[in-house]
Amino acid sequence: MDENFQKSNELLNAGAEAYRKGDYVTAQEYYTQAAKLGNVQAMCNLGYIYEYGRTGKRDYEKSFYCFKKAADSGSAEACYKVGDIYFYGDAGEKDYGLAFEYYQEAVQLLNETNDDDDIMSDIYYRLALCWYKGYGTDQDILIAFHYINEAEFYSYCDRFTDKFMWQSIAKRIELLRSEIKHSLDEALENK
Repeated sequence: MDENFQKSNELLNAGAEAYRKGDYVTAQEYYTQAAKLGNVQAMCNLGYIYEYGRTGKRDYEKSFYCFKKAADSGSAEACYKVGDIYFYGDAGEKDYGLAFEYYQEAVQLLNETNDDDDIMSDIYYRLALCWYKGYGTDQDILIAFHYINEAEFYSYCDRFTDKFMWQSIAKRIELLRSEIKHSLDEALENK
């Protein structure tokens, strides 16, 4: 095993331990060191530190930089976070087209690697929303229904693994699924 790879994983794990304990300054230091050694997850974790202002003020530009760098290195999680930054305009102008592209890339990466199942419900929810509202793509309620059903499936997986804050995404999925289903029923009635 490559010495830098092993060292970067040790630093990543030390950073994660410090983060769990609420010592965000130490976590940031470990993540920064690991990221300098090429650890993609550490770069993604730095993005969270900046996004949530764990060591001071929120810094969406630094957050975007970290997530984008990790996304460019093939992190599905970072792709989904870059998509969110474009979707909400946190680091500049909203760009639904780019958000949609990054969400699709995240799903593609997850399907290729079979990693990070714990973010599938979040990503499928976002794709369903994009298809339903026409954000960054043509509006298509049937495709939206497909994606919201996928999101609901992974939401149940989240519950079984007790994913952190699974209730929040589950509620959003439930509400959007109900709205999409209602729109489909209306479309059938008006057919």
